[in-house]
Amino acid sequence: MIHYDNLKEDTRLLHHSEFVRKIISVYDLSDAQIDQLNKPTVKIIQHDSIDKIASFLKQSEHLMICGDYDADGVSATSIAYLLAKKLNKEKVGYYIPHRFDEGYGVSCNTIQLAHDKGYTDVLIVDTGVKAHDAVNLALSLGMRVAIVDHHLIEGTLPNCDILHPSFLESYANNMSAGGLMFVVAESMHLLDDKIMAYGAISTIGDVMPLWGKNREIVMRGLEVLNKRPLINIDALWKRYNAPYTAKTIGFQIVPKINAVGRMADRVNMNTMVQYLITDDETSIRHYANQVLKINTLRKEIGKDDAKHALSLIKDDPIHIVASEHFHEGLMGIVANQIMSKTGVPTLVLKEKKTVYKGSARSSSISLKDLFSKLNEKYFDGFGGHDFAFGLSVKKEYFDDFVKDVNQEILHLEAHHNLKPSIYCDFEITDKMIRDLFELEPFGEGFEVPTFMLSGFEIDDVVALNGYGYKCIFRNYYLKDAVIFNPNLSKETLMNIHAIYGTFDVHPRFGLSFSIDTFDV
Repeated sequence: MIHYDNLKEDTRLLHHSEFVRKIISVYDLSDAQIDQLNKPTVKIIQHDSIDKIASFLKQSEHLMICGDYDADGVSATSIAYLLAKKLNKEKVGYYIPHRFDEGYGVSCNTIQLAHDKGYTDVLIVDTGVKAHDAVNLALSLGMRVAIVDHHLIEGTLPNCDILHPSFLESYANNMSAGGLMFVVAESMHLLDDKIMAYGAISTIGDVMPLWGKNREIVMRGLEVLNKRPLINIDALWKRYNAPYTAKTIGFQIVPKINAVGRMADRVNMNTMVQYLITDDETSIRHYANQVLKINTLRKEIGKDDAKHALSLIKDDPIHIVASEHFHEGLMGIVANQIMSKTGVPTLVLKEKKTVYKGSARSSSISLKDLFSKLNEKYFDGFGGHDFAFGLSVKKEYFDDFVKDVNQEILHLEAHHNLKPSIYCDFEITDKMIRDLFELEPFGEGFEVPTFMLSGFEIDDVVALNGYGYKCIFRNYYLKDAVIFNPNLSKETLMNIHAIYGTFDVHPRFGLSFSIDTFDV
């Protein structure tokens, strides 16, 4: 915790109040980052790989776009489709693979089917840097191939034109696939409202750091969404005049797009692309209702799976829960819920015929380090990052896998990346927070600051329909604060004396506070 009085103003930040300059000093920003806050600019990214993708699109005849089943994948696919149509390409198709039946990436079967249907060109987005077999098949069939991907390059690249952020200058070297397609559209002078909005959604959805070109893309996308109606996105959120921010995109829009991909047993993700590219209002509103229903179902099934998973956990250094009943598309969400509740790294696995397939989440132990220490023969496949990991464990080695994981985790050092909380012993007003939010977008790499509040009394605690609780204060400058954790008890919350979380300002309800953690 840092006391506000001990903060020094960051005088590099121009045209802002003392309060904002002192809060920003916590971030220890570079001069380049301060410049992006002071003078947001539009910087056109130039590189041969961008030009090659633009040329590929211009020269394509019958184009098939192969994407991925998350918000970035469908946004990148949609942008590519919209660009092709702006170039007056008549035959343009797209394909998002079935999450469960086909899995991640473009398959040889998809390439063969595209060829059989007369497609001559294949653009692979948000996947592809490891798709050697599919690319080689396409080339052997006489098809032209290009890739726009941002995933880690390991080994040699496929033999075709590729756009990858690692090829670009530092200002743009950590982008989503949708962000890369935005850059291509910008280089062709073909940006429009949809492309700008979808570039922002993909950047936020794939949790890209909000500096450099990413910051620029998100700012421009949010400006479009807040100034001009875009019914494809507006229909997914009852805004009540609330502005679009990186946070509301991340919490209100991205999960609903992702829900369609997660619930692949109920709905086809290809229809999500059709939803994003169409201009027909009747179709948009009809499909938006279906998306909202699917998202509600996703929450209900996830809630049941989380309850089942909690009943299976043991007192081990890592929670490993396996069941044939878990929904395959929701295991990452369930693992995150269990981890958040218990503070313990969690692996949720669905039992299948020959493997246990699932997702792991952690907030402290590097899962990448943990699973890389195990015998490779245990796995049918695995991959991910430090705090989010996916894997398939062969059934015949499952008991050995569980034993070794519980032993190896004891030898790994925990990494706690806790944001410092700022303690202010004075009333924080909505004007102060509005001034702070002029520095939007906040997000990955530039998160909304966390504040500590104390000196209040809890008058009552009200349940929020299974989503958490509202703590109502007595004689305090804030009327109430909310916490989105339904697993807490009212008795516990009645006895808290300090809360840590973030402020927000709603145009209708004014200043609000969301609790992350608390002291009893």
